[in-house]
Formats: sequence, C-alpha cells, structure tokens
Amino acid sequence: MHKTIEPTILYFGTPVALLTTLNPDGSPNIAPMSSVWWLGWSAMLGLGQMGQTSDNLIRTREVVINLPSQHQVSHVDRLAMTTGKDPVPEKKWTPRAWPSRTS
Repeated sequence: MHKTIEPTILYFGTPVALLTTLNPDGSPNIAPMSSVWWLGWSAMLGLGQMGQTSDNLIRTREVVINLPSQHQVSHVDRLAMTTGKDPVPEKKWTPRAWPSRTS
C-alpha cells in the first residue's frame, strides 16, 4: 500500500541514503549520503564536490535517492569512506583503505 504524504520539511541525517548515478563509461556509481532535505516537493542534497557522484550529477543531471532499510545501515556506513573517483581525493585516502597511492 502506498500513501502520499505532503511534508513541509523532511530531513534525514548521517548516512541514511544511497545515491546512484551513472559514471561516464555507463557503469553505476553508488554513494552514501548523510544529508537529504525535502522542502515541499523539492529534494535538497548535501553533497560535497570532491566525489565522483558530484561529477556524475553535474554531467547527467540525474540521480536516484535510495532509502535503505534499517537492516542495511551497517552496509551503508561501510561505504562512507570509499570513492569511485580516480585519483582518490586526499581527504578520502588513508593507509588502511588504500594499499598504495601509486598503484
């Protein structure tokens, strides 16, 4: 059953959504998102500029906002420090996450 709601403001915080966009080669890009606001019928995305998702969104102007179930929260949290961007932005690079900056 679907129910239509009309919120004035609806806010989600700390990675609770997954954004899916298309990379330039047509492959899917999935990114966790910590800030999504609905103001009436418009969604506002709190998205940084350094990731591949931002590049894809600017290029295609298309995104799907996925709201995972409570059972998927740990999986969404694990995506938070990953990136599809090449080269990996300095802010995302950590010795534990990436074996070498030159490989």
